[in-house]
Amino acid sequence: MRPQCSTFPVSLIVDRRSVLIVGGGRVALRKAKALLASDAFVTVIAPEILPELGALPVVRLVRPFQAEDAIGFDWVFACTDDRDVNRAVLRDAHAAGAICCLADGGWPEGDFIVPAQLVTDGCRIAVSTDGRSCRSAKALRDELARHLTCCTPGTLVVCGSSQPAPSADEALLEARLRPISGLYGWVLLRTCDRTELIAWAAEGLCRSGLLRLLLPVPAEYTHTGPDAGRHLTFVLAGLKARLAGEFHIVGQVRDAFGRAREAHRLPAGLQEAYVTARKRAAVLREAIRPLMPEVAPECLALDGAAGRVVIAGTGALGQAAVAEAKRRGLPVTVLYRTHPLEGVECLPLDHWEASLRGADRLLCALRAPEPLFDAARIACPVYDLGAPRNVTDGPNVTDLDALRDRAFAAAGITRETLEAAAEAAWQRETAHA
Repeated sequence: MRPQCSTFPVSLIVDRRSVLIVGGGRVALRKAKALLASDAFVTVIAPEILPELGALPVVRLVRPFQAEDAIGFDWVFACTDDRDVNRAVLRDAHAAGAICCLADGGWPEGDFIVPAQLVTDGCRIAVSTDGRSCRSAKALRDELARHLTCCTPGTLVVCGSSQPAPSADEALLEARLRPISGLYGWVLLRTCDRTELIAWAAEGLCRSGLLRLLLPVPAEYTHTGPDAGRHLTFVLAGLKARLAGEFHIVGQVRDAFGRAREAHRLPAGLQEAYVTARKRAAVLREAIRPLMPEVAPECLALDGAAGRVVIAGTGALGQAAVAEAKRRGLPVTVLYRTHPLEGVECLPLDHWEASLRGADRLLCALRAPEPLFDAARIACPVYDLGAPRNVTDGPNVTDLDALRDRAFAAAGITRETLEAAAEAAWQRETAHA
């Protein structure tokens, strides 16, 4: 039976240590490569040294080992194929005050062993069977190697587009993303003017560009690492929206991360990145608040309304518009495609012309690939909050860009002013991180 001995796992700091390897064969070659990768100073002593070992940046002494050779070294590896020579190396290493590893069947007589190792992407795995089976340790190491990407440090990545994805199916996207190695978790953010895949992934996967290809709409940008954190912060601050300062995005991002959490695809790294971005976004919002208070498109669209309002859409924006109209005491009619809202008059979407008779205005908050309403057939003012547009062009139509310009003009500022103030706040905030 192979000898066994209980061991205690440690990670030795080899950097700048002097290490002696006695032996010039394959075992010595493996030890030398591993030690050099950890920045050790390596000396090799053997009567014969493999050319591959001799080509490494080591000190080579091509001769038999002598007792005084162990003096001055921190660690010694006895890697010869002669058991007696290895025992002599162990004895002389101890006499010189060094610890010694015996790379043969008598390893329990030495001071330490080197387990089977795998190092990749900044993660190190070591497997030991306490001497029972080196072959089993290597087999387990190789099996773990297939799953190592799930343990490697991840990074934040954001792939996105200014186009909405009205038909995006998270279940379908999850089926596509599930088998991808190195993808630890993800969030799909969909708003009226944005589609983003916010993920926590291995750096190799981020560099591959594969995630861009899986976005439900053509990707326009990709941010990774600190740049992705900055982007997410500015999104949460409302500074990436068509209507700068718009605060519905906070709830939309929160809901998207909530769905990811319920689906068990929100790893700690991604959650931490979100919390950090949310806190920094609050700082940015505070910086731009004196210049322009937080705005909501439904509030701007309802300013001046004095009669019944028709709201097309029952999503988050549509529901916000209904709540704001009720707060202002305005009668409301809601047009729905699939599900009506409770507590308010609702009509199917194809009844839109009838619903507009006598209406003060129409607010559109639908997701559709092309316009659903003809402005020429509408007599009242129209506020198109959809992206893409819900209504064809017309003199009675005000879209998000026009609302934005109106809000900026009323505040006497420009978008550039807001962005400059936010950028200054970002620099101050990250300088203390």
